[in-house]
Amino acid sequence: MPLLNQLRWIWQQCLPSPCLWCQLPVDHHQQLLCPYCQQALPQLPYELCHYNLLWLPAVRAGLTDTAFERLLSVGWYHLPLQHWIRRWKFHGDHFAGELLQQLFIALLQQYQQRQLPLPDAIMYVPMTPKKQRKRGFNQAQLLAECAATFLQLPLLHELKRNKDSPSQVGLNRQQRQQNLAGVYSLSKPSVLPKHIAIVDDVVTTGTTANQLARLLKQQGVTALSLWTLAITPQADHSSG
Repeated sequence: MPLLNQLRWIWQQCLPSPCLWCQLPVDHHQQLLCPYCQQALPQLPYELCHYNLLWLPAVRAGLTDTAFERLLSVGWYHLPLQHWIRRWKFHGDHFAGELLQQLFIALLQQYQQRQLPLPDAIMYVPMTPKKQRKRGFNQAQLLAECAATFLQLPLLHELKRNKDSPSQVGLNRQQRQQNLAGVYSLSKPSVLPKHIAIVDDVVTTGTTANQLARLLKQQGVTALSLWTLAITPQADHSSG
């Protein structure tokens, strides 16, 4: 058992760790939620949509003209996912990030167990070097690294963000498209596999994913999947 895992086990014996949502003690040092909060997490109806959220009317209504063919998300961009995502992105909360990565991998495990088509490689939404240095990490890259390790798939780093654009918060679909014009490119010309999964933390209107999907399809990619932590409901697009 790695040293960090041993230290957490010792700590759990002396002072049980609190659940990240209700603050009651968890049962095991590797758990971040108590059993009650774990069971209470909102679930998306994956069995009804064949593990593709684009088949759900409530999702499809907010994501029109998508350049990607499949969408997986852990849940809606509501509490408690919204809270943990913000804690991770904007406050560097390590435990919130660890929990979100666990939930993300659990979804991919369900997908894999149903023998659904896996991509040939994984990519992620990039940040500018300046912004990544300021934040200290790229949450999409960390999620992609977890996914690539778990699924034993190649992780490609060719996507590049050329410049920081103004915040997308509060912008409609047309404004988001204008905001992202010319922002992304490939760092080097290369032969890409036919099916790629793009990883991001949240999908709102799908503008970012569409920009990247079209860029990759210009390079010969024929199938794009989008894997995220959360999806913003249509009614929340103006504020997300």
